[in-house]
Amino acid sequence: MNIDVKSILKRAIHPKEWKSLYREYKELCNYIIFGVLTTVVSFGTYYLFRWIYPNENSVPGFLKWVFNLTAVFKSESATVLPVFLSWICAVTFAYVTNRIWVFESKEKGWRIITEIGKFFGSRALTLFVDILIMFLLVDLPGISGFWWELFAKIADNVVVLVLNYILSKLIVFRKRRRNDTEIGSQKN
Repeated sequence: MNIDVKSILKRAIHPKEWKSLYREYKELCNYIIFGVLTTVVSFGTYYLFRWIYPNENSVPGFLKWVFNLTAVFKSESATVLPVFLSWICAVTFAYVTNRIWVFESKEKGWRIITEIGKFFGSRALTLFVDILIMFLLVDLPGISGFWWELFAKIADNVVVLVLNYILSKLIVFRKRRRNDTEIGSQKN
């Protein structure tokens, strides 16, 4: 897909062009729309879990291992557990929306399990990036507070959003070539 950003921006300021732009760049538009909604889920659940688990004493025993992941740095990380739990919520939401509306996956049967595995696997890579960025920006320097964490989370989400699109496009929802489809149907 060749994208002329300058041309798109010129057209985007004219509401009459929106329908045409959407049809032309449907996948990318839907990815951005559902990416924003996934970000809302991610931020909302992050702050919900940050409120529920503000410190180690508030964390149930079976989740303490997540909370203490940064203990090797002799640092308590109040962001790791909320990032991890919000990741589960956001990735589940993202898989459903990406499968149905963004990449319009037609996989059926056992291939869906493979697709889910690839999706969650690729998102596990970006979870590591997410945790690392939040740790480096919030926990390691010891800077906290709503506005700083919001800034860190926004910066973090920009990086993660771009990586997720690339991984989804190239690995998870990659369109099978006609030859692959024929081979797959001969096996069934």
